Amino acid sequence: MSITRYFRQFFILLMLLGLGCLLPFVFNQGVASAYHFKSSYYLNAWEGKTTVDEIEYRDAYSAALNAYERDGSSPHYRITLSKVMEWGVYLGFDSFSNDEFNTLLSGAIALRNNWPSAYSDYGFNLAFYQDKPDLAFEQLRIGLKYGPFEPEVIQKILTIGFAYWSTLSMDDKYLVFESLKLAPTMNYATRNHLVKAVGLYDKKSLVCSYYSYLPEPLPENTANWIAHNLCKTT
Repeated sequence: MSITRYFRQFFILLMLLGLGCLLPFVFNQGVASAYHFKSSYYLNAWEGKTTVDEIEYRDAYSAALNAYERDGSSPHYRITLSKVMEWGVYLGFDSFSNDEFNTLLSGAIALRNNWPSAYSDYGFNLAFYQDKPDLAFEQLRIGLKYGPFEPEVIQKILTIGFAYWSTLSMDDKYLVFESLKLAPTMNYATRNHLVKAVGLYDKKSLVCSYYSYLPEPLPENTANWIAHNLCKTT
C-alpha cells in the first residue's frame, strides 16, 4: 500500500469518526428545534385570546421546556419558555417565581445582548408579572438603544406606560410621549396596537391632548390617521 493511499484512508476514517461524534449533537439540536416550533405555534395561535384550554397549555409548556432543556444556549428557547410560563400564570394553571423568570430572560439577554425584543419581553414580564414598572423601563431603554425603531419595543413602552401611567416617573412618561410621537408613523401592527392600547387603558383623552399640543405639526397623512382612528369625535 502506498503512503499516499494510506494517508487518504486514514483521513477518511478520521472524518467518519468525527461525523459519528457529531450525530448525537445534531440529532439533539433537531429535536430541540421541533419542540420549539411546537410551542411557538401555540403562542401564535393564542394571540388575541383571553382564555386557553389547559390541555393546550400543558402541551405547549412541555414542548417549550423540552426545547430549553435540550439547548439552554438558545436565547429564543428561553424567551419562548418564559412566554408560555406567563400564560400559565395568567390563566391560573401554574405559578412560577420571579427568579425563574429572571433566570430565563436575563440569560437570553446575556446570550444575545443586542436583541431589542429580548429587552422588551423582559420589560413586559417585569411590569405585569413582577409589578416592577421602574425596572421594566430600564430594560425598555436598553431595547431602544439597540433598536430605536423596533416595533415590539415601542408597543411595549405604550402598553406598560398606559397601564402604570399614574405611578410613572416624569422621565418614563416622557419616553411614553416620545413613543406616541413615533408610533403613528410606523407599521400597521404598531398603529393597530396603539389604537387597542388606548382603548384598553382608557387613555384617549391623554393621547389626543398630547397630539393636539405638539409644538411641531405631524406629517399630514399621520395627522389624518390620528384624527380618523384615535381622536375621532362623535
